[in-house]
Amino acid sequence: MPSPAVLAVAGLTLAGLGLRVAVLLRPLEVVDRLFIPDDTYYTLTIARSMAHGHGPTVDGSTLTSGFQPLLGFLLTPVFWITNSADAGLRADLALLVVVDAATILVLAWVAYRLAGRVAAVAAAGLWALSPVGVSMSLGGLETSLAIFCEVSLVALWIWANDRHTALRWAVVGAVAGLTVLARTDGLLLIALLVAIQLWRGPRRPLLPATIAGAVVLAPWWVWCTLTFGTPLPTSGSAAHQLLPFKSFSAITMSLAAGAVSGGPFQPWDWLRLRLIGHTTVGSLVFWLFVVVLLAVAALWVRRRRQHSVVDPSVTLSGPGAWAVAASLPAFAAGLLVFYAWFGVTFYFTRYLAPVALVAVVIVAAVVGRVASSAARWRPPALVGLAALLAVPVVGAGQADAHDLTVRAVPQVPLGSAHFYDAATGYRQVTSQAMLVPPPGSVVGGWNSGAISYFAGKGVTVVNLDGVVNPATAALHNDGPGLARYIQRRHITFLVDESLAIKGVRARLQQLDPRVTTRTVASFPAVGASPPYDVAEIVWPPPPAGPAGRPADTGQRR
Repeated sequence: MPSPAVLAVAGLTLAGLGLRVAVLLRPLEVVDRLFIPDDTYYTLTIARSMAHGHGPTVDGSTLTSGFQPLLGFLLTPVFWITNSADAGLRADLALLVVVDAATILVLAWVAYRLAGRVAAVAAAGLWALSPVGVSMSLGGLETSLAIFCEVSLVALWIWANDRHTALRWAVVGAVAGLTVLARTDGLLLIALLVAIQLWRGPRRPLLPATIAGAVVLAPWWVWCTLTFGTPLPTSGSAAHQLLPFKSFSAITMSLAAGAVSGGPFQPWDWLRLRLIGHTTVGSLVFWLFVVVLLAVAALWVRRRRQHSVVDPSVTLSGPGAWAVAASLPAFAAGLLVFYAWFGVTFYFTRYLAPVALVAVVIVAAVVGRVASSAARWRPPALVGLAALLAVPVVGAGQADAHDLTVRAVPQVPLGSAHFYDAATGYRQVTSQAMLVPPPGSVVGGWNSGAISYFAGKGVTVVNLDGVVNPATAALHNDGPGLARYIQRRHITFLVDESLAIKGVRARLQQLDPRVTTRTVASFPAVGASPPYDVAEIVWPPPPAGPAGRPADTGQRR
């Protein structure tokens, strides 16, 4: 008969899965407005392109490494079965829902190895309920997959240190490779785990792990290096060039602190707005979070032995569970620092979602230690912990991720905390906008994920912000150069947010003042999405040749 703790973890996992499935089964337009950003459609478009034999491209011809490849690879078989855009989106969300439910189990096991059965139940309950976990799994991007790989890597590292065999460490290495393919910033977690292993020993098992990891990573990294000159996604440098604030500015650090302010529950909007409004305080809170996480890591890495609350049948060798788990708070601190430098603030909630998972591990470890203590302060400490958790738990009940009744998502107002997150809800507005350009058109757009995914047959979509198009990434600060590229690609329509179209219009004017862009359709914002315009580019007639005929300039009129 399974123990009560095992039954509790299993029940919480099923409850978490049920919650995520309940959200998944809602109408796609509601799920899209609540959770799905434009970047999700880049990955789906690339997966569809690979399934059709065109390689990783968005427009069918321009190769890109500007996506996290593991999710793209996993979704490719979906488009062998169907070409339905909605079916592909549903499959993406279903995969991530299952992955995030599996995270509950792995997280509970890690917490159990740290602080026993109570900690395992606490960790499972927190992540099953977590609005961060729910919203990331329903966002359609790689975040949930990356989080699962990261916590699984830590769990397997503990497992491999239980009994050192080449097979166990080869499994660790393979999962490490998958972690990097899931999201590149997983390299930081791997570096921390390797450093701990080198420090505490034994070191020899790292050899089979390194070989296995190289086997998993080599095909993709070699192809990327030969094609683009770097194994890392080209989208990172392109996005960094577009950052709205300077690296490590007070507002950037305040936004990062606000994005993780709710831990696993959700960013606390009232706190985010106050941190953003008082950036000196926000910067101090940011560094306070970093210091606390590093302090926890330092405490854990020196904890050499398991405590008696853990099942006596479990024995450890090598670094031990606490030391291995110390990589998690150190990883969270590193993510905060890195993304405060990276500066693309609209994606902080997603980029920093692993910090929420680390918060769960820390809280669960504290709960487990307090529950196992025989000290006189144990009952009041448990009451105090329950009181501290009551506020965010109640707040979680109000989160969009848990509201199964809402049907209309209000427009995000300027000045709200959610204004600083990535926009969502592109499906309806872009699928309508892409009905305007006739077949055979070449469409350009900065935010081109959804318009690429919903483009009609015969319509080519060209990315202009460089995230999935290395040719335009180098033209961010070259207005005439981008305009010449638009001319060379024979782009005749722009489909984008009105502000982005205004910027492209100015660049076209730099090339030739006679070029005009005529707005032919406008689509108002739906839910949290921005409004979209469709503009036709009217190129001037080419200059006459020597015989009075138009010269052959190679451009389409």
